[in-house]
Amino acid sequence: MAEASTPSAWEIGKRLWVPIAKRINYNRKLTNNWEALCKKASELRSKKDDVVAEIFDLQRTPTQECVNWIKEVAEMENEIATLEEEFNVEKKCVWGLCPDIYERIKLGKLVVNMLTKIDLLIENMFENRFLVDSPLDRGESRPEPPSTLSSSAHHTLDMVLNQLQVESTQKIGIWGMGGVGKTTILNLLNNSREAETYFDFVIWVTVSNSWSIRKLQNEVGKQLKIEIDTIESNDTVASKLLQRLEGKKYLLLLDDVWDEVDLSVVGFPNANQQNGCKVVLTTRNKEVCRKMGTDVEIRISLLGIEEAWEMFSSGVGHVAMLPTIRPFAQDIVRECNGLPLALKVVCSALRNEENVNIWMDYLKELKSPATSVIENLNRKVFKVPKVSYVKLKATEERKCLLFCGLYPKDSMIEKSRLIVYWRAERIFSSKLTLEQTLDKGEVILQALIDASLLEKCAINDFVKMNDGVRDLVLTITSLQGEEPTHLVRAGISSEMIPEEVEWKNATRISFINHDLRNLPESPDCPKLLTLLLQGNENLEVIPETFFSNMPSLRVLDLSRTCIKSLPTSIFKLDALRELVLLDCEDLEALPKEIAALKELEVLYVGRSKLEIGRRGMKSEYLIIPVGMISGIPRIEVIELTSRLSNESTEIIAKELSNLGSLSSLVFDFHIVGNLQHFLQNSIRWKERRLTQFIFLAGKCPHQLYEHYPWLLEWSKKYKRFLGYEGGGEERDSGLPPAIEDALSCSNGFLLSRHGKLKALSELGTQNTDDLRFCWIEECVALETLVNRNGLEMSAFPNLEVLILDKLSNLKSILCLEMEEGQSSSSSPPPPPLNVNSFTNLIELCIWHCHLIEHLFSSGFMLQQMSNLKDLLVVNCRGLKGMIPVDEKVEYEALPKLSKLFLCDLPEFVNFFEGVPICWQSLDEVTIYTTPKLRKLPFDTNSAPNLKGIRSSQKEWWDALEWDNHAAKLQLLK
Repeated sequence: MAEASTPSAWEIGKRLWVPIAKRINYNRKLTNNWEALCKKASELRSKKDDVVAEIFDLQRTPTQECVNWIKEVAEMENEIATLEEEFNVEKKCVWGLCPDIYERIKLGKLVVNMLTKIDLLIENMFENRFLVDSPLDRGESRPEPPSTLSSSAHHTLDMVLNQLQVESTQKIGIWGMGGVGKTTILNLLNNSREAETYFDFVIWVTVSNSWSIRKLQNEVGKQLKIEIDTIESNDTVASKLLQRLEGKKYLLLLDDVWDEVDLSVVGFPNANQQNGCKVVLTTRNKEVCRKMGTDVEIRISLLGIEEAWEMFSSGVGHVAMLPTIRPFAQDIVRECNGLPLALKVVCSALRNEENVNIWMDYLKELKSPATSVIENLNRKVFKVPKVSYVKLKATEERKCLLFCGLYPKDSMIEKSRLIVYWRAERIFSSKLTLEQTLDKGEVILQALIDASLLEKCAINDFVKMNDGVRDLVLTITSLQGEEPTHLVRAGISSEMIPEEVEWKNATRISFINHDLRNLPESPDCPKLLTLLLQGNENLEVIPETFFSNMPSLRVLDLSRTCIKSLPTSIFKLDALRELVLLDCEDLEALPKEIAALKELEVLYVGRSKLEIGRRGMKSEYLIIPVGMISGIPRIEVIELTSRLSNESTEIIAKELSNLGSLSSLVFDFHIVGNLQHFLQNSIRWKERRLTQFIFLAGKCPHQLYEHYPWLLEWSKKYKRFLGYEGGGEERDSGLPPAIEDALSCSNGFLLSRHGKLKALSELGTQNTDDLRFCWIEECVALETLVNRNGLEMSAFPNLEVLILDKLSNLKSILCLEMEEGQSSSSSPPPPPLNVNSFTNLIELCIWHCHLIEHLFSSGFMLQQMSNLKDLLVVNCRGLKGMIPVDEKVEYEALPKLSKLFLCDLPEFVNFFEGVPICWQSLDEVTIYTTPKLRKLPFDTNSAPNLKGIRSSQKEWWDALEWDNHAAKLQLLK
């Protein structure tokens, strides 16, 4: 049995020979097999080419199986190409005496295996299953944006996609300054799965600033595969496009739109809810969105510093994190000021660069844009705002924009002050009144904001210029630029005085916040229109002949300098229209030569040592020569805010009343008698042509100066402001006649220390109907703002802001008291119908009012304040709750409230118990020192936009009673 199972030598030899023979054939038949492989490969290639041609020529779509087959064929072709290289190489063994048998066997085996694979691919070839009729061509796939995109880009895309799903939204406008990433958002949208899924066609058209109807039609026709003959009219082409798009759901992406495009003339069916068509456009100018009739406008803002760093470090590579390079990288990111285009250009220049010297040099050049040699950055980034600048329609808009380049980098520019500069330079027509000029200036500023050349600031009366736009302005207004020359050293700490040629050629000079200490003796400035020297706190002396050669100067600002006097050469400024001397605390005297400035229209002198010049006065006061103000016939705007004696104030008040061109006045009259003289004798006041004013009057005016920053801030918004401090001049519980007269024309009012007034509504509707801002403080007799008599008159119907401070006897804001003779057992009378008291109130602040027990004394009052957004209550020791618990309220309370601040309320127990509340608008809550408050009326369900509550009372927070179903809000530090 053992012998039978043992293989014979023959069998063993046979088994050994088979693989040996196979290997020998790999070598012996290599050439023949290679020729067969080439023939089969050619056959396979032809079949693949036929399939690809059918896909593109007949507009059919491959199945996934077909796609995989084509991919396998392509991979096979690559492998054959590799084999061909090996086959053509003579592979010899040692010293090249004979062929390398082992390499030939290896190659022969690969060739045979490749033949087998090709046979399988040909065998698996199918005829009809692998192609299906193509769906409609949805549009061209655009290049994918880089992976270094900021997170805000994806957030903006989500906003656009969400709006596309809203049926009522047909047109969406994406706007922002050039280079901020608008086209990137459109790219993301074009390539999104949602765009492919929801629409039959996705059409991308780059409009640009040189578009035409035919150019757009050709681009759309190309994407829709429609033949357009050059001899066809626009109307004929429009009909073709309309026919192709009829009944189809299209998404039209219009990039870089500069003006209105009539889509119906191009050939697009009107986008509406019925056909589901949508239009998304990008533009630098928000006005274009309005012209195009967009339903939603989405602004693309600059990147924050953290997001900019994330984008930059990702794009520039690991070098950004090297200890020696990171500080320079961070500075470079700051210089790019959040502009994605600038970040992208810099990334490409510095990617993976490890030489720290190159980073240092690049940063140095980047900080000197006007003379920078970083050509690639300048060419690409400057081109962006330059086109926007060129496209400004009005010459006035260009001049106004260039003027903004005089301010330091990143500075907030005060709009009202800026517009008055423009007016003094006569950028606007001299025929416009001050009010008309301010209105026109606001329109131009809004146009520049809409064109993304300026930015809004959080504070309403300020704008800001992006660094990239400022760099452009500095470049085109430099000595080598194309616009009138500016000499700008604003915000630079340097004692170097510019060369003589720079002074001579300059039309505007700015040394704002420059740390300037000395000025040239007599610079030759024949073209100079504006000279801004404010903020140079080390500048103490102006040379006597400094103004001798500035015959065209129209604007001079010396605010926040330490000068003690003005040189007599100021009388040579024959063309000067605006002189600003605010916060010059060391100023001791004004020269009599100012009276020679017959063209002067604007004079600001404030917060200095001010006193009328007469013999015997103390030297520490600024001397204003008697008759100087009345001697300037064209003066229109005056701001005098320095402290004066009563005698001095009386003299100035009389001179002010004689001015025939006055339009704006800020002045502390001290005693009411001075104000009364002005009101009785000023023709401008009696003709109601004094369009802006801040009048201060009262017993102790120095107390009002503590509020001056507030008054100035609010007056810029409300324009006509009256501040009165009582103290013996009141008639019974009323106001002096001069105060009533001024109050009747005011929309802002500060009342302080009135000792007899019990209800503010007693002042009468003729004095309070126009009030939009009201601040009442230290009025010891005041018990309520509006009593029942006041309710009958609908008091304060237009009031927006109400501040109540240190009112020791205040018990309520709105009081439904019993009338005289009414029985105490009778119920209070119902409120009158159609009352509109406080119905426009937006902000309510109450400080140090200890007798008030309930903020809203009745449900009726709560209903009146339905527009309230901001509520602040501080240190009111007697306050128990927002509304009495027995008040019945059947409507929603404070539906627009967004900010709530409560502090130092030791007796505060509840908010609105039993009152229906909806906190949909609430987003900011701060609660400090309210020890008896044990339950909050809101949670994450009833206040969905509220992220948490700011408080430092951890123990109080833990003691709060939370409903089981209510999610506990977050405690913020």
